[in-house]
Amino acid sequence: MRLTRLLVVAVVALVVVVARVPAPPSARATEAKPDWSAAEVLRIRAHFDSVLTELATRDLSTLGETQRGQRAVLLQTLRAYRDRGVFPHNYDFPGQAVPYFVDRKTGTLCAVAHLVESTGRRDIVDRVARLDNNVLVPRLAGDSAFTSWLDAHGITLAEAARIQVPYNAQPMPLEDKRFVAGLVLAPLAITATAVTSVWNAWGNSDGHRRGVSVVGVTSGVLAVGAGAMLASNTNLPKEVYGVAAITAVTGGIGIALSSRSISRRRAIVAAEREATEKRSIAQATLIPILPSRDSGAGVGVSLKF
Repeated sequence: MRLTRLLVVAVVALVVVVARVPAPPSARATEAKPDWSAAEVLRIRAHFDSVLTELATRDLSTLGETQRGQRAVLLQTLRAYRDRGVFPHNYDFPGQAVPYFVDRKTGTLCAVAHLVESTGRRDIVDRVARLDNNVLVPRLAGDSAFTSWLDAHGITLAEAARIQVPYNAQPMPLEDKRFVAGLVLAPLAITATAVTSVWNAWGNSDGHRRGVSVVGVTSGVLAVGAGAMLASNTNLPKEVYGVAAITAVTGGIGIALSSRSISRRRAIVAAEREATEKRSIAQATLIPILPSRDSGAGVGVSLKF
């Protein structure tokens, strides 16, 4: 029981420390959102720089005067949009570059949607966003209202597709990754630890089922790790830290009970081995024989096994 108490106290102390100590300022600054956002803005602006250069070199001889005038206005609007540097964000597709017609949190429009709205056709923007907010412009080839708008403003579908930008999702901070991993691992680890703890406390208290003991130690270690990962995010509600502590303590109890079973089994095996060795050692006793009338002197041997 002393081993159990020590392990539980150690686990509780570990969880409290992990849950309450914030990450170093330098590490948290490295994961800060503004640094990543600034790089994303630079990437998108560079895209528009390239697109605006391409649009400016197109042969406009096939366009009417009104179309050319409307096109020139749109290019100026796109330059202002680029310079402002406020773009939609990718919230839903980690690891993928995906376009958003309208930012679902801030309402910020993508470049194509912004150009359409700037001419008074917000109805087109809202309809496209409602049907598929992540649509790629080439898929709007069958949208007659959109293609008619493009034609009236001297923009081709291919040019609109070049204007559209896919947005990269913000990388998940390391502490959030650990939290997600702990969230997935915790239920499995707690269940396995609870079952093996009960088994090791009663049915396997002498450690005769080695597999149960090994699984108990393994699941206990996983539960402690899951608790630490849950507590690694310092921006979570207090209730989460309580769950983290329970998970880690459960793991500590599982490790203690499994270790006790393993220790007891080793002691039993050692005692049985010692008893077997004692039984296998022959004990010889010499008994002197005094001379008599019928026989001479000699020595008798008594063997005990």
